[in-house]
Amino acid sequence: MDTILYNAKIYAQPAADALLIRDGYIYHVGSFADCKHYARAGVEAVNLAGKNLLPAFTDAHTHFVEYAKHGLYPDLSECSTIDGIINSLKEYRRNMPKGLKWILGGMWDQNRLSDISALNKKLLDAIFPDIPVALWSRDYHNKLCNSQALKIAGFTSDVKDPAGGRFERFPDGELNGILFEKATELIDPYVVQADDSTLITAIKKSVGHVYKYGITGIHSMEYDESITLLRDAFEQGPKLRLCWHFMEQDYEKALQIALKSYEGDEWFKLGGLKLFADGTLGSKSAAIFESYPGEPENRGILRYQDDELFEIAERARKDGFSLTIHAIGDRAVSQSIDCFVALHDPQNSVLNRIEHVQAIRAQDITRLKEYGISVSLQPVHLMADIPQIRDNWQHIGDRAYPIKSIVDAGVGYGFGSDSPIESINPFLGIYAAMERKNYADLSVCALSQDEAITLDEAIFGYTSGAAALSGSENLRGKLQKGFLADMFVLDEFDLRDSDFWLSAKSRLTILDGMTVFSDI
Repeated sequence: MDTILYNAKIYAQPAADALLIRDGYIYHVGSFADCKHYARAGVEAVNLAGKNLLPAFTDAHTHFVEYAKHGLYPDLSECSTIDGIINSLKEYRRNMPKGLKWILGGMWDQNRLSDISALNKKLLDAIFPDIPVALWSRDYHNKLCNSQALKIAGFTSDVKDPAGGRFERFPDGELNGILFEKATELIDPYVVQADDSTLITAIKKSVGHVYKYGITGIHSMEYDESITLLRDAFEQGPKLRLCWHFMEQDYEKALQIALKSYEGDEWFKLGGLKLFADGTLGSKSAAIFESYPGEPENRGILRYQDDELFEIAERARKDGFSLTIHAIGDRAVSQSIDCFVALHDPQNSVLNRIEHVQAIRAQDITRLKEYGISVSLQPVHLMADIPQIRDNWQHIGDRAYPIKSIVDAGVGYGFGSDSPIESINPFLGIYAAMERKNYADLSVCALSQDEAITLDEAIFGYTSGAAALSGSENLRGKLQKGFLADMFVLDEFDLRDSDFWLSAKSRLTILDGMTVFSDI
């Protein structure tokens, strides 16, 4: 059946007030009369009463299964004291779901704790003496483990620190339970997730939740097991358009799919090989050119030597894979660009991406444009990072989140959330990109307001920009004839100030021409 949406403010189509959907595609954009003329018998007409109709959003950087797990495991993201963490974990222990083999989750934030040394395996052992526990930090770059988890993995005081990571220790050399950067990966083979049916149920619920934000597509950076769960969940119930960026550990499995990067269809595409060039700002492991204040020996962590990174990238290119490189600090970003420059072939355009780019030098922005390197940015991170930038990056503050400079340089960009590390709500990302304020206190002075972008530039990041990051710019991200019928409705915002975006919600979300959420 054909559907006409009319009496609408159609985004980027000022002369049109109606849109005709047929067979999952946009058939016509124009006047209501024209849409009725082209429509087949039995057409359904929906009056949008002057509301805004926008292309559906794509979140270009998520860890969606981890996001879906939040209802299953402890969430410590709001805890600002050790006592708060203890109380939250005790409450979880009293009510935790039955049948779990490991306790995962976490989201503890070391930057909110006055005494990080009190956060160790002994704290967990007192509450969970009988079940292994491995809790992620908020930035997903450290893990806090109890003695059971360390024992199962065979980690003792004799274990050696891996390159690009380390095991934190008590003064006597005993492991204290915190695994840092690459050390977190060494425990992954021993972790037992919740059963598949429980996780699939959680995924379905989470898909329904993101429809409320106008999201119909995601890029997910996860292990093969998680992507299998996502695809199974999408086959059974509500679904999203998915692009999978695979981890180095899943390289052989990616080869077995028999797709090159960004091949597939609009329901599933294989993305790039996901690598981590450095750590994070919050843990002071993001690799920067200058040292961190008060720590003259600490310039963050580069997880690869230059030749190691190039060797991996060269193999990937030969196998038809692009790269998707996590790089937060300006030194890691520069190293990633160096790698792409060394691989550059003017006769063979490749969609290589750098994720995050929370600090970058002006000369490296120029190189992004020159060599056709795209960036996937998460403005919502900025809202939480402002205190850390002012504490740890004040000496390079002019390089922090230079979104306008990147946009003005003509670099290909898309926006995402990095959920569950930050909120998956794209409207908060739009607000952050325009206002550059700390959401904990919106009255505080913005960070480098000259790097703020316009509303249209922010919306582009979640629509056409994000679509281009999966090679889908000719089918998604615009309300044009021949594009997929993925769209959503917002209340009128043209005359509202930017605070509108702090509480915005979709009123109607359409995926593949079908209504998947309605509050109209």
